[in-house]
Amino acid sequence: MIKLNLKYCGAEENLFFWLGVLSILFLFSCENESIITDDGQGIQIHFIDGLNDDPRFQLSKNIDGYYELNLDRSKNQTIQRITGVLLRNGKPIEDSWSGTQPKMVNWESNLYWWLFEGETVANITKTYLNLFTGELVYVNLPPLLNWSDIIVPTINKSSYTDEKTGIVNTVISPIQEMVGDTMKIKMTYTHSITQKEDGSKFFEIIGEKVFKDSTYIILK
Repeated sequence: MIKLNLKYCGAEENLFFWLGVLSILFLFSCENESIITDDGQGIQIHFIDGLNDDPRFQLSKNIDGYYELNLDRSKNQTIQRITGVLLRNGKPIEDSWSGTQPKMVNWESNLYWWLFEGETVANITKTYLNLFTGELVYVNLPPLLNWSDIIVPTINKSSYTDEKTGIVNTVISPIQEMVGDTMKIKMTYTHSITQKEDGSKFFEIIGEKVFKDSTYIILK
């Protein structure tokens, strides 16, 4: 009888032990189900066809699938707007920490150029009305000169999306000396991965995820 009682007591203790373990696992499972994680699912970023949302200034592709840009021979720099779009499931991104506010996109180009000390940065013209003659007068002011050697990027490094459309624009400005070069442009959006309890307004940033796209432009 003593031997049987010992076995029964041991089985009962094991039963309570496993019931406790199952209860803890159940509590953790319920807790995890109440946690909402925003890991960037459904987000896409890409350049639009023609690289410009204005049909008048869109670029065409050659037979190899590369865009082409004809540089303005009358100016040192050629200005061209570049357009992309950032969406989540076809709509502007809404996240837990900033809602549908504009999102920052970073831009990179593989081409740079040097502006040396003493070179002209800009020519400034002042315009005023001569009150005695009634003529419009133009006066060329001294040119604005660069004071030290600097390396100049060919792209605006960051810009923000339109919160209603997800459209985002930047500007490139290659120079005449780059005729024949191929410009690689990359656009990047860094999404904060967050967690919060269901129904709560408080969230925790637990990481980040990068979305990017790239394209090529042959300068002619």
